[in-house]
Amino acid sequence: MSNLPYRNLLGSLAFIAGRTRPDIMYAVNLLSQFQSNPGIKHCQSLLKLLGYLQSTRNYILDLSKVNNLNLKWYSDSDFAANRDDRVSIGGYILFLDETPISWGTFKQRCVSLSTMEAEYVTLTEAAKELIWIKNVLNNECLNLNLKNCLLYCDNQAAISFSNSPFEN
Repeated sequence: MSNLPYRNLLGSLAFIAGRTRPDIMYAVNLLSQFQSNPGIKHCQSLLKLLGYLQSTRNYILDLSKVNNLNLKWYSDSDFAANRDDRVSIGGYILFLDETPISWGTFKQRCVSLSTMEAEYVTLTEAAKELIWIKNVLNNECLNLNLKNCLLYCDNQAAISFSNSPFEN
């Protein structure tokens, strides 16, 4: 497996994931944490991901499903899943109607002390991206005039914390 151009393949996969394949973004993020010294399991996982891409090469982003210009944003996070540093990984995806137009996954910059905190950190990053995307889509050139955006989270404590005028 030492002959495998791990970094080069991972860079190509990161490019693909960021442009057209939100379904592989999390896996690419995880594998990228081992670029400096990938083990056999990491190389096997990378090859498995390449096989998945080969078998799903006909997947497309269907922009024809954009009709009503409704923005829906989903975010999620794990809680300290990395045993080495206990840092959580968060991710988000933005849909314009039924079409994904922005997505990302990231290792958080802090160690969260609870699931709520990990989810809230991810919500914060998602909200920043949402504001930027909304400003781009409401730009004078595009003039889509988007008003309402829904941000979904699966953690009730993070939702309550976000809605509290006293906590944040």
